[in-house]
Amino acid sequence: MTVAHGPLKDEGHGQKPMAFFLEKKQMMMLPEQIAEIRERIGQAGIGLKDALSVIDMTFQDQAGRVKSPSPYEAFTGLNRLIDLTVHGVKIGRFRPGRKEQPFHTWEIHTAEGDVLGYLNMIYLKRIIPCYYLVYVEVMPSFRGLGLGYRILKAFMEFVRDKKAVGILDNIIPPGEVTSEIYTKLGWKNIRDLIGNGTLDGQGNYMAFIPDSAQSHDVKGKLPHVLFTLSKRRPVIDMHDNEDMVKRTIEEFLSIYRTLEELFRAEISSGSSNPLMLFMFTRFTTKLIGFRRRIATLIGYTGGESLEQISISERIKELPIQPYSLWKSEKDLRSWGDRTVLHSLPDPLRREPTLFIEGLPFYKRPYLHDWMEKKGAGPAEPMRISDLLDLGFDPTRLREFHHDGVDYIFERVSPQFFPSLVRKKRVLRKIEECGSGARFRGAVLQVNPPFLIFRDRGNVYVLRKKVEGIHSQEAFDQLRTSPSLREMNRAVGIDRAISGVISDIRKWLEVSFKSFSRQEIEDLTFFFSWNLETNFPRVRVDTSGVSPDAIWIA
Repeated sequence: MTVAHGPLKDEGHGQKPMAFFLEKKQMMMLPEQIAEIRERIGQAGIGLKDALSVIDMTFQDQAGRVKSPSPYEAFTGLNRLIDLTVHGVKIGRFRPGRKEQPFHTWEIHTAEGDVLGYLNMIYLKRIIPCYYLVYVEVMPSFRGLGLGYRILKAFMEFVRDKKAVGILDNIIPPGEVTSEIYTKLGWKNIRDLIGNGTLDGQGNYMAFIPDSAQSHDVKGKLPHVLFTLSKRRPVIDMHDNEDMVKRTIEEFLSIYRTLEELFRAEISSGSSNPLMLFMFTRFTTKLIGFRRRIATLIGYTGGESLEQISISERIKELPIQPYSLWKSEKDLRSWGDRTVLHSLPDPLRREPTLFIEGLPFYKRPYLHDWMEKKGAGPAEPMRISDLLDLGFDPTRLREFHHDGVDYIFERVSPQFFPSLVRKKRVLRKIEECGSGARFRGAVLQVNPPFLIFRDRGNVYVLRKKVEGIHSQEAFDQLRTSPSLREMNRAVGIDRAISGVISDIRKWLEVSFKSFSRQEIEDLTFFFSWNLETNFPRVRVDTSGVSPDAIWIA
């Protein structure tokens, strides 16, 4: 998100700080957290776009804690300002300016020059005039207000004027609200235009064929267009990844500067408060999460380095505050096995957040490797610099021993609560039908959540501790750990794990047709592992190597 130019504006009143729009009597109805950030934004004169960026980062996980449908409505007048901003936006088009930027780009921008969304497209010269729509993005705070529709309509008008065809890859799941936006605008599924016979895995493509392009025998030439596009997709996706990384780095830079502005007094005096620690910790966890994701992007070489985001030593030395501390009325709730719930210690049932966050870290291999490098265990509280060094937040997983059973508490984003409830039902069905089955020699087991706590804006999931690690962590250990890398190359344990996951997903799709594709994709896999020695538990026989067991969670 680019830096905003000036404070918030109110049509007819000129420029005003945000506090102008906030009613004091409402502040008493809101959690202390919201009231404080609201006041700081007003005093700092932060622009609308930067204010929304900070609100998104801080409150996005806690939507629904106040009675308003969205966290933005806690700020009186803010929705009206968003509407005014949307009403005044313009769409501008920019041609490719250099070889490494091949896209035609459309931007949704305000009168002050802030970019609220963009569209990337590329021209395919051969066969028929054709524009491939690569990507459409709208800033989260401005979604659902018609901006995506407007920029898509502008693209379609451009295609019509050029007497060309529009192509896009519709990857939106069928259940999403926006899944039908293209068909309502006149886009047609490729299957409806050329049939299934020539698709060969290209069934998600859609085409917009304006009347001005009908003379090109479009339907007969579309298979050739798709074949050409399929050959170019890896390069197109590589450039799109680079563009996305560049824009996201700009967003992080903008948010970091805004946080520095909001807490200028504390930074100057060397003091801090819980809100400051919470917000800088949230920024850091999102940053390191993004750093992990870009490592897997197709063709990404690190050209747009995250080193551009220079975090000061003062901020790095801050103790982390990874969970929300602010309590609201009727916030504490629990779901799941009541027998387990009633057996838990009273302090855990009364104050889940404070109890759980005081438990010891789950000693996963990632954490063990880091501790060995440091030569000591992680100090409490950990610091921002520790998170940056580790590359993940170890406080999310805590070990809990109760009544002779080892459990794991996982802190998850409240945004995922609905999917957690759905996943719990899915896992129970899988357990009834598939527990104990073997896939390439690995015994399938299910590890559903026993309990889900919601407290102080945090969500915690209680599961049994299993003698295994997450599949991605297993892959990382097998491919990077000096003690495992050569063995893995020789016998291919990572390939065996991938094969087991693939077979289970296929079995799920066939056996549980009531499950959506997304429900199957959301399942996570854990493989048998000796945590003490950081060594996989595998079986080796004449058919090859296979994990002892696999858990679905």
